[in-house]
This record gives sequence, C-alpha cells and structure tokens, in this order.
Amino acid sequence: MRDELAPVMASDGSGLPHELWRGLKVEDVEKLLAALEIPPRSPVLHTLFRRLVTSDVPPPAGGVSDPRFTALRIEALDRSGLVDEAANVLAKEPSTAADPVLGLLGARTAIARGNGDDGCRDALQPAPAPAALPGSLKGQAILIKAYCAAASGNREAAQLQAALAREDSSIAASPGLDAIDAVAAGVKPAIAKGQKVGLIDWRILQLSGPVDVSDLIGSASPGLLAVISRDESTDPTLRLAAAEAAARFNAISPANLAEAYRGFAGGAAPAEGDEAATGAVRRAALFQSADAERTPLKKARLIRSFLDDTRRSGLYWPALQMIAPAATAIPRIPEIGWFAETAIETALSSGDYAGARSWAEFANTLDAPGGAGRTSYAHWLALADIADPALTEGRSRHLAALEDQAARGRMNSDLLHRLATVLDALEIQVPIPLWEMASRTPQPETGHLPATGVLSELSDAAKKKEFGHTVLLAMQALGPNGAEGAHMISLGDSIRALRRGGLESAARQLALEALFAGWPRALGS
Repeated sequence: MRDELAPVMASDGSGLPHELWRGLKVEDVEKLLAALEIPPRSPVLHTLFRRLVTSDVPPPAGGVSDPRFTALRIEALDRSGLVDEAANVLAKEPSTAADPVLGLLGARTAIARGNGDDGCRDALQPAPAPAALPGSLKGQAILIKAYCAAASGNREAAQLQAALAREDSSIAASPGLDAIDAVAAGVKPAIAKGQKVGLIDWRILQLSGPVDVSDLIGSASPGLLAVISRDESTDPTLRLAAAEAAARFNAISPANLAEAYRGFAGGAAPAEGDEAATGAVRRAALFQSADAERTPLKKARLIRSFLDDTRRSGLYWPALQMIAPAATAIPRIPEIGWFAETAIETALSSGDYAGARSWAEFANTLDAPGGAGRTSYAHWLALADIADPALTEGRSRHLAALEDQAARGRMNSDLLHRLATVLDALEIQVPIPLWEMASRTPQPETGHLPATGVLSELSDAAKKKEFGHTVLLAMQALGPNGAEGAHMISLGDSIRALRRGGLESAARQLALEALFAGWPRALGS
C-alpha cells in the first residue's frame, strides 16, 4: 500500500523525493555510478542526474550524512565537469573538515576553481593512507601535493612527488606530472597535441604563466573546458570555443553559453552570405544581433541563421533554448509565417507547450508560399501533447496528423518505430494505421542495449518507488547518448520506469528527445 502513496518531496528545491535513495546502500550507488558513462550527452539525463547528485537529502540507509557517499557524489560531479556544484555539496557536508578523503576532494575542488591558497591549506591536513584512497584519487593526491609544493617555490618537493607517482604503476601518466618537472626546472611546460588535460594538470601548467589553450579545446576534460570559458587570462576567442565545447558536454548550461556569447566583443552579425566570420565567433555575433534586433522580420531571419549555424556545429538543442526568449518576441503575423516552425521548436525546447501550440495553430491558418495550399502543422501539436506533463486530457486528439505524415512518407522506419514505442510507453493508444505501417518494416536493431538483467532490475526498482535507483538504472539502460541513441526496447522500458517511479515530467521530456531530431519539418523538405 505504501508504494501507491505519493512520496514526500524534498525541501531542497530539487523536485525529487525525500527518500531519494530508498532501497540502496552506499556500495550499491558506487557500483551503479561506476557502470555509467559520465557526463551523459542527453540533455534530459544530464539534468536528471545533476538534480540527483546535488540534492540535499539523507544518504542511502538513512542518517544525516555519510562521508563515503559524499565522496561518490563529488567524483560524479567532477567527471561531469560540474566543479562549482561539487564545491556546494562539500560546503554542506558536516564531515568535510574531519574526513581525510573529503578533505582531499575539497583541496582538489578549491585548486580546480582557482583557489590555490585554500586548496593547499586543506591539503596540509592529515592525509589518508594511500591504501585507503580509491585508485582514481591516488594520482590526484600526489598531483595536489606536487602543485602545492611548486606553488610555494619548493621545487625539490614537487619533483619528489612526481617521482613517487611514476614509481606507482597504479597511477596513470598525466600531463601535470611532466609539467611539474618543467616548472621545477624553470622552463615552460609543453603540452602534446591531443593529450588529455584535467583541471589539476591545468593549474600546474599555469604556474609558469599563461597557457596557450589553442590545442587543448578538443582534448580538455569537461570541467576544464568550463573553467577555461571563464578564465580572463585566456584569449576571448578561445574562451568562446571552450564554452561551446563545454556546452556539448553539458558542463555549462545553455544560459551560461548565452552569457558567453553576450560577453564576447565580436562586433555586428555578418551579412547574409558573408562567411568571413566563422565558427564560434560567427555564432556569437549572430546571437548578439538576434537578441538585440527589434524589427520582427530581421530578428526572425537572424534567429534562423543562428540556428542553422548551430545545427551544423552540434549545438542545436542548447541554441534553441538560448534563443527562445528572442523567438517569443516575434509577433504572429502572416508576413513572418515561415518562422512558425522555428518558433515551435524553440518553444518545445524550453517547455513552453502553450507557445508551441499557439504558433502551430496560427501557422495552420496560413497559405503555403507559391499558392500550394496550406501546410499542416498539426503533427507539431501532437508532439506538444505527447511532451506536456500538465495536459490532463486529449492527448490523442492530433494523432490523425501523425497518420497523415506517415502515409505521405514523411516518417522513416526508425521514426515510426520510435513513435510507436513512445506512445505505447506513455499509455497513449497507438492508431492502428501507425502500427501497421511500422510492422511492415523490421524493428531497428541498432542503439544501446544494456547488460542482461538491467532492464528487469529497472522495472523492479520503479515498482518499489526506489527513485534514485530508477534514475541510475534508466541512465544505464539508455546509454550515454540518451533516448536518441537507445535501442527501442531500452527506450520503452526507461520511459515506463520513470513514469511508474513518479518522474512523469522526465519521462515525457525523454519521449520528446527520442522523437525531436527526426520529426517531419517543413523547412528544407
């Protein structure tokens, strides 16, 4: 009977239950996290995961705090590039000052954020025995000591730490270790092109002065990309490129990327057809101009140019969210009717389902260019109905439009199967014609499938309302690329589990993610 009751929600604003880790022990969470590829590229999964590991709720098995569990959360945030969030979690943990492992993590986080003095002060606290450290922290502990020694001018101690690290076969090679020797010798460290560089490596490299990051953007860790994007000593153009790369990892939010674009002094937007400005600089200029433009037609054209550019660069979804406020300002007038589909996309990306419906209904009243009759946007209404968690009735009212799109050949086999899978998982009756059209083609066998047993464990966790367990297993089931890259079986089971576990909104966002990229569009058709 308890499982059927609505859960008591946490008071931390996370929107998650107070008993978030119900049914799990700390070692269970550790095992689940170890099986995940972090950070997930899926915006839905990343948002859900971020809420999960930053939520201020009791740890597994009750109690007020658990240093080992906090350490797991810090490691997960670090892998995701969320250094500021890691600092916030440590600040709330009462055991941070007394626990040596948390002290080490606190020192690492402070140094990573540029607070070297605080980090080195924390690093001087009693250190845990090497055997007590997780393997991933052994190298970090030595790097931190080496950094602090070099930062204080003690070159011999820094070189000693680097030598100790090289003698331990369990510690992986690091650019920071090589940099310690260079810094101790008084020469500028060199970075091999393509070499993976983490935040502590970066801080060691900075000890000898500003670092040329032009070769780092493609190989830096998510957290380092986020830090470089805010580093005033770095060339503004490279900061901008780092911000875009961090956004692709979800290490910074769309709002953070928008702030980086606004803060870039790149001048006016390039004229139509002018390719002199390229890459991140061009996108920043287009965003600034679209944001500032007041003439509706010019604003609409600039928004579309910006989005076309971001689509080619792999930033389309965050760009839609960033430009949504500007798109909202476009009036619904026939002269700009061609902009309707873009406005629908920006509204859906930002959860403005009423706005998406309004634009679709307006567009349905317009004649297509060239006297070709009217273009129906009812299939976008159907997608809004699928995704909107607040809708209480009428989710099937626009499904006939999907039958029409499929009959006209505007849905390929993959999309047909995805649509049928999503509708079934959301308990929306799949129209018979859609079932029949999907059944005429083999179900796609591509996409991520988890190890045997994960999907049954996921179903069981959802049934028991084990919320944290359900989320971590859903991430494992869907894989690093989320709904768009998951196998149909994984997709359907994950949506069902999130719904049954009480995460209806996340389930519907996942459904939107699964369908959005392949949805029939008038533009370019």
